[in-house]
Amino acid sequence: MPGSAGTVVVGVDGSACGAKAVQWAQAYAERYGLSISLVTAWNWPTSYGVPLMLEGLDPEEDARKTVESAASSLTLPPGRIRTIIHQGSAGDVLVSASTDAAVLVVGTRGHGTLTGALIGSTSTYCTHHAHCPVVVVR
Repeated sequence: MPGSAGTVVVGVDGSACGAKAVQWAQAYAERYGLSISLVTAWNWPTSYGVPLMLEGLDPEEDARKTVESAASSLTLPPGRIRTIIHQGSAGDVLVSASTDAAVLVVGTRGHGTLTGALIGSTSTYCTHHAHCPVVVVR
């Protein structure tokens, strides 16, 4: 049973595991009468620490489309769905959004132990730093 917070925060990244996380979050929100905050993060790609400005690339707009697509897949009333799009690392943005949440739900891309160790893992970061319980959906 969730605490007094009335929101399920779910990370959205456009992946298959991310879509499963959104569906899990919806079922949880429906069961407990909670709202959902769909959260995504974006950054400009960099090379040697310098942002690359590539013609036709708009990572903020791509993030907006991703989160809007996830919102359109939900059957909750529109008043119970919130979208959050922030520039920054996914882990930091999700942890920040988890401050007053009942639960944080994230998917895992399943990179495995070696690749996960090399590139890092948003789900692992969230489980260690979130301000609420974390559910990792595979």
